[in-house]
Amino acid sequence: MGRVEFTVVLRGYDRAQVDAVVEQVHRDPASAAKIVADTTFTVVWGGYDRPQVEDYLHRTAAADTDEPGR
Repeated sequence: MGRVEFTVVLRGYDRAQVDAVVEQVHRDPASAAKIVADTTFTVVWGGYDRPQVEDYLHRTAAADTDEPGR
C-alpha cells in the first residue's frame, strides 16, 4: 500500500505517532480494529488533521473487518 498523506494543521495529531500506527495497521490488517481502538494520539503544533486521521483509520479498520473469511 502506498504512503498515506494527511494535511498538516496548526494543532493536530503527532505526525510520527500517526505514521507509526498507519504502518502497523498496514502490516497487520487483521488487527486493525484493535490497533485503532487502543490508540490515543498526542495533539501537537503542526500535526496531522485530526478528523482526516480518525476517518482514515476507522475506514481502514472497518474495511479490514468486513473482508470475507474474517
